[in-house]
Amino acid sequence: MKIKSLLLGSAAAMLAVSGASAADAIIAAEPEPVEYVRVCDAFGAGYFYIPGTETCLKISGFVRMDIEFNSNDDSYGTNVRGRLNIQAKEDTELGVLHAYVRVQGDTGTANLNDGSTYDPPAALDQAYAELGGLIFGYTETTWVSSKNGGASGFGSHSDNGLAYGYSQANQIGYNFTGGNWFAAISANDDGDTTTYMPDITGRVGGVFAGATIYLAGGYDQSAENFGLKLGLNTDIGPAGNLIVQGFYADGPTRWGANNSPTGILQFNNSTTYTPEWSVIASYQHQFAPNFKGSIGGQYSSDYYFTPLQGTGTLGSANSGIDSWAIEGVLVWNPVENLEVRGEVRYTDFSSGVTESGAFAGGDATTGIFRLQRNF
Repeated sequence: MKIKSLLLGSAAAMLAVSGASAADAIIAAEPEPVEYVRVCDAFGAGYFYIPGTETCLKISGFVRMDIEFNSNDDSYGTNVRGRLNIQAKEDTELGVLHAYVRVQGDTGTANLNDGSTYDPPAALDQAYAELGGLIFGYTETTWVSSKNGGASGFGSHSDNGLAYGYSQANQIGYNFTGGNWFAAISANDDGDTTTYMPDITGRVGGVFAGATIYLAGGYDQSAENFGLKLGLNTDIGPAGNLIVQGFYADGPTRWGANNSPTGILQFNNSTTYTPEWSVIASYQHQFAPNFKGSIGGQYSSDYYFTPLQGTGTLGSANSGIDSWAIEGVLVWNPVENLEVRGEVRYTDFSSGVTESGAFAGGDATTGIFRLQRNF
């Protein structure tokens, strides 16, 4: 009986202890679910979803170094540029909502020599948004390239594209695409605060049997002049590409094949050098998957010019000042995302007579050697 009582007492004690232990036990909280970054393949490679949203984000850019030379300077210079591109896209009932921001900074030989700008700040180089065909912000004008124009943008196959009037502006516009056709128009802030009228640029074109043909135009309300550009971009065989562009301007304007003889000479303290007529032709050949080259040239005739404020009257056509240029380019990609580029250009300005007197022409050979890492 005593043994039975002892066993029952021991069991009760054990139950009491285990019950107290269960009551005192610490139960760890379950971890919150982690939302991992998901790949977004709706808009091409490189996009991922911003966690908690349906917005797709892409980050890209490059770091590059140029070694530059100019025969008239009898020296070389260097320039380093870093660029960061950020894109955000999402589908809406009104079309794709897109935002683009491009930030970049440069440091060159001049920066290093002035003793104060070893660390130049990055600058906002582009920032614009699109919804369907609507576009607003700061980016290239439709004189240069429209977002829906495909191969109808920019100049020759070289880095600076020869002289085709590259420009960016605060703007609002619309891009229309239908079948093989595209069109674009934009109102651009030209910085003239004396009027409500902006500059107007537009572009229309289409793709026919693999060839892109287009017409671009711009009205410069400050100068009350206009420019026109007719262009062709077409593949030739499996490895070749041809670009041809013709320009006309009825006076000095930002919407032309503007060309500055900086580094060769300056005439009449001019700030705008617009030829009445100009033509660019450039051919590029893909010799191997990682190696290509191009050759191009440009002829421009009868330069208009706009002197600095207070230094003279506007120039006129038939000044007799012409120019021509020829360039060669080689590009090698030894590994993916690394570019090795070499460019050489010869430019010649002829002599002529302007409203401020005689102008003596000159020539120069310029070039760059570049290393660029893209990401």
